[in-house]
Amino acid sequence: MKRLFLTLISLLAITTSLPAQPLPQKLDEYLRSANQFDHFNGVALVAQRGNILLHKAYGLSNVATRTPNDTTTCFPILSITKTFTSTLILLLQEQGKLSVQDKLATYLPDFPKGDSITIHHLLTHTSGLFDYMSLIDEEDSAIVCHPVAKQQVLNLFLNRPLAFTPGSTFAYCNSGYFLLGLIIEKVTGKSYEQAVRELIFEPLGMTNAGFDYLHLPANLRAQGYDTLTATYQSAYPHFDSTVVYSAGAMYSTASDLYKWGRAVANRQLLSADSWKQARTARSANYGYGWMTGKYLGKRYVGHTGGYPGFKSSFAYYPHRDITIILLENTGNYHESQTPTVLALTAILLKKPYSSWVRRTEIPIDEAILQQYVGSYRVDPKIAPDRIISVSLESGKLFVQANDEPKIELFAETENRFFLKAFNTQWAFTPDRKGQIRQAVVHVNGVNIIVKRIPSSKQILIPKTDRTTP
Repeated sequence: MKRLFLTLISLLAITTSLPAQPLPQKLDEYLRSANQFDHFNGVALVAQRGNILLHKAYGLSNVATRTPNDTTTCFPILSITKTFTSTLILLLQEQGKLSVQDKLATYLPDFPKGDSITIHHLLTHTSGLFDYMSLIDEEDSAIVCHPVAKQQVLNLFLNRPLAFTPGSTFAYCNSGYFLLGLIIEKVTGKSYEQAVRELIFEPLGMTNAGFDYLHLPANLRAQGYDTLTATYQSAYPHFDSTVVYSAGAMYSTASDLYKWGRAVANRQLLSADSWKQARTARSANYGYGWMTGKYLGKRYVGHTGGYPGFKSSFAYYPHRDITIILLENTGNYHESQTPTVLALTAILLKKPYSSWVRRTEIPIDEAILQQYVGSYRVDPKIAPDRIISVSLESGKLFVQANDEPKIELFAETENRFFLKAFNTQWAFTPDRKGQIRQAVVHVNGVNIIVKRIPSSKQILIPKTDRTTP
């Protein structure tokens, strides 16, 4: 879903700038619209050149007690934890205590095929290990909402066969980062949590970050909801920190995570060479614990986190010294903070953007929907070789970019549709003969025309990597 959205917003990188406007008000206006229409519930912090432009809470921390979120509220940051784990590994490498080229077997000699997996493979999600988190869901809450032994987690993936030869393919894997925590403990002689506190939290003054989220005082932490709207709320049980460990156990306030952001911006804790190593894009634009890429033509480094009940995003634009931090206590597997990050980025870069508005789905006759089915080509100047297919399944219309997952389109009128998870709308436009030749896709304040490909032409859709952390 994220890749389809990024395909369409790539046009924004070449649009003309908008007149200067008061940035804090625009940022707040957008986030208030997102909160009003159930697309943001949490705390946001946006800063540029070391100045905090917005640090504000939106929505409820706990629905049952009607407690609002606050800028001091703590949230799980989930997989953003990986940026801390990778930093510890590089710090230990600088100290001569390990090398990223070391074999896993050096530290865990009994681990199957540990002599073919390196620390580099673990850092870059190229180990081929089975991702144990794919096994954990709500029905496991009686187990995972309590402390578990490391061996119990290891047993979930220890003896499973490798999915591919280490180093040959990217496949996002929490198991690899779990093992990195064990390596850190082996090398330092301290618990992973203690190592993080002594080597990162304390030097940066991160006094409101930690690991044992479930045992924080109730007034300091947010309740997570896999669904949170004005009419329906569903609380979701959060796992104990021992379950995700060095792959995703940390919690933080937005202000403490901003302290981490300044360390990233100013290249603290590590040498310049190590920071370069961390941020260097490898398979799937992933470095050592850092996602890399471009939004609106500007390079960023960062990470996201997601699990039912919570979402998190950290994005830093080095050349503009922009930091965007989003922490939410609502979310599910099909949801993403990408639209919010992109809109806030667009505001800061004075590019077009769209606030959220209420949209109402209506039923449409299947015969009408059938006329929109086909393949549509994005302008090659925007995204070469990008084909978006529109399909009809069980009376529902779907869009799919290349071989990415399908996303449902919901009808507002007979020819206008919207994507619930993204602030994106489709309008199919007939020609003078009533034939559908194109669609206008409205995304983040810009209209993009996608041309329908005649059905007589054979379409060869290129493959892409559809794994998104």
